[in-house]
Amino acid sequence: MSAVFKKYELEPNTIDFIGHAVALYADDTYLNRAATETIDRILLYFDSHGRYGDSPFIYPVYGLGGIPEGFSRMCAIYGGTFMLNTDIEEILFDDKGVVRGVRNGKEEAVCKKVICDPTYIVKCGLKDKYLNCVGRIIRCICIIDAPIPKTNGVPSV
Repeated sequence: MSAVFKKYELEPNTIDFIGHAVALYADDTYLNRAATETIDRILLYFDSHGRYGDSPFIYPVYGLGGIPEGFSRMCAIYGGTFMLNTDIEEILFDDKGVVRGVRNGKEEAVCKKVICDPTYIVKCGLKDKYLNCVGRIIRCICIIDAPIPKTNGVPSV
């Protein structure tokens, strides 16, 4: 990908914007990979633009409650179970240590995979065994007319 950027003589700020804001890469490793990967991501961005409004992103029109609602719809379409406003007391495992479901009181939901907020893992006493934070990603696009303080004047933060 870096060869493509070099061929078109793009400035570093433009490269950062394309790679991180349009192609949504979390780091710069994409610069050393095949250009087709990044181009496919850019095409997805442009194909998504205008599909569900003025943004290429599906953003909850009626507030943040739209996020779990949209996820639960997709989950149902693909045969999953999405449990809203349901606490769990235990994550259930079979005798081989593979997850088999969750329990709340006397109710059990059977599954092959649990996707949850880390607080559920902590609450069920499984923090040391199953919780491993490997990093964090924070994305924000800000168009400002001055440098950001304490960033030593770098053009992209």
